[in-house]
Amino acid sequence: MQQRVWRFERVGWYVLVLIVLLALAGLFGNGPLSDAEATSADGRIRVEYQRLSRSGTTDSMRIQVRGTPGQPVQLLLGGSLLREASIETLQPEPLSAQSRGEEILMRLGTGEDGIATLYLTLRSEHVGRLEGRVGLGQGSTTTFSTFFFP
Repeated sequence: MQQRVWRFERVGWYVLVLIVLLALAGLFGNGPLSDAEATSADGRIRVEYQRLSRSGTTDSMRIQVRGTPGQPVQLLLGGSLLREASIETLQPEPLSAQSRGEEILMRLGTGEDGIATLYLTLRSEHVGRLEGRVGLGQGSTTTFSTFFFP
């Protein structure tokens, strides 16, 4: 009986060590396991986001789009992630923004290289999986999803 108890205890220690190592690696947010990137098929949109996060925490998202140099691009943000999460910061401020149903249409200025970068900070109290969608006016789109732990 004592041997079985010790074996059970040893397995418990291994499980605890495994959970700690996975947490350090980013299983519960902010680490190599949770960092993710989504790119559109034509490569014009790139989204860097957290694949795994905890409910109630703030998460950074970086959206980079390629358009015509010196010309504004129209960026369409949608999906359940942007409906359920609140946008706490948005940098730089878009040239214009308007609601389009359950989506947000923004105009962003581009630089000499034709690239516009948008930095977002999101907070969600949701538990479970949420999806996001980013699109350009010319038909280029990418989707991504984030899972929120309680």
